[in-house]
Amino acid sequence: MKKINKYTTSFMLALLLIIGACSDVLDELPENESLTGDTDYTISDNMILPVLGAYEGLYTRGWEEGLLLGVRGDDVNAGGLGDQQPFWDTDAFKYDKNYWMYNSVWQLHYNDIIRATTAIGEIEKYRDNGGPDALADQYVAECKTIIAYLYLNLAQTFGDVIVIGSLDAIAATPVSTRSDVMQHIVDEMAEAIPLLPPVNPNKRTDIKGGITRFTALAVQAMANQELENYQGVADATSQIISSGEYQLDPDFYGLFKLNGKLNDENILELQYSDFGQGTGPSEFHLFAPYGPQSWTPAVTGKNGGWGFYEPSEKYIKFMLDRGEQVRLETSVIFTPDGMAQIESDPNYSPLPAWLSNTTRDGDRFNNAARANFHSGKHYLPSNQLTDGRNGYGNNKNYTVIRYAEILLMHAEALTRGASSSAMTADDAVNAVRSRAGLGNLGGVTTEQVLDEKYAELAMEWGKRFHDMVRTGNAAALSYDGRTFTMDLARLPYPQAQLDELKQLDGGAI
Repeated sequence: MKKINKYTTSFMLALLLIIGACSDVLDELPENESLTGDTDYTISDNMILPVLGAYEGLYTRGWEEGLLLGVRGDDVNAGGLGDQQPFWDTDAFKYDKNYWMYNSVWQLHYNDIIRATTAIGEIEKYRDNGGPDALADQYVAECKTIIAYLYLNLAQTFGDVIVIGSLDAIAATPVSTRSDVMQHIVDEMAEAIPLLPPVNPNKRTDIKGGITRFTALAVQAMANQELENYQGVADATSQIISSGEYQLDPDFYGLFKLNGKLNDENILELQYSDFGQGTGPSEFHLFAPYGPQSWTPAVTGKNGGWGFYEPSEKYIKFMLDRGEQVRLETSVIFTPDGMAQIESDPNYSPLPAWLSNTTRDGDRFNNAARANFHSGKHYLPSNQLTDGRNGYGNNKNYTVIRYAEILLMHAEALTRGASSSAMTADDAVNAVRSRAGLGNLGGVTTEQVLDEKYAELAMEWGKRFHDMVRTGNAAALSYDGRTFTMDLARLPYPQAQLDELKQLDGGAI
């Protein structure tokens, strides 16, 4: 696997320094010209460097981002109280605009939008100095897709946000409505799609696992889904389905382990590696927040985690009611206290004999203060860690978009009146159900598709929360003492950003 940092140069270091300098507030801009001093734009082979910088920005997500984006759904609870009370409160829809996580998600997303936008400018300089047009078009389209995905997260999380045009005029850029942001994404992806390679990311040879035409189509479909443009969803997902580039991996459990890296099912994943070495250079995402405070790993000496991200009892019971084993075993890891908690409800006692606090790889999850359950989708078995690497989840990739989600988005669009010749709604849903060991459905309804998405996509990037928000299902999110109303769908703007960007508070710009 080709790693981004393999290509680090003085150019990349300059880019990182400049982006780092603008990390305090959004409107502290990079000085674009400072990138040019030592760069020879006539060396066309180096045109790949700016786009690699954009990928590095995408891949280096903060540990708090996935947690905050996902915690408000009825599939996930914040782990027990520790030193992050506002995180717990966010799970209960009590928001604090001064909480550092809100500002971090905002800053990190915008910093990477700025980085990818800067990369586009650098690519154009190579083009102007003889760089091949077709390759420049592709690289620009990759950067645009990265930017579009980041805007999608921002608009889903905060609602109305700033769409950056010129990097030297951010402070004077008005706020765009959430709908306008989504339409911007749709339009940008329409331009990018024909310029990107029409292959599975694992077939790319220049940037292995990089963005392809189908990544852009997926992002476009997600934005159209937010706009309730279901024919647009069906059109985009139909192209992905008809391409033949994707298939569901028959091993759902293994999909989220090492075998899931650059899997045929993955449309977008954040890539990490220890390069097969127990020491030396490595690139990891910090998965410790998802891990157990106490466990007995099959391979001794491997570290646990923080217990910050707990699958909900509501989700577990939903899965038990459906007779799920494959997806429940993969998605939720139990502790003894967690099993007792479920069995305390006579409707779920006794639990199925297959359910255990020891995973099929022999890791035992013990009782701890913060969480009775853990996300199996963020778990890498101790026997898959490279010798010498002891961090929880080290060397695991972070899956963002899977083909299963595309199939279910396609099915939902068809149940809402869209048309497609690529696949019927029944066939799309049943393909996902078949892997889970469930029987076929006929005449699927929108409600059945949303239930299937709940079962399939739980604990993944807040997808369940956004499904319930866009469908207006406040009742589903009001559970276990929480009360959700639609005015709580978006997080407040971080106070640090309100202080710097007056347009966020309706001020003059």
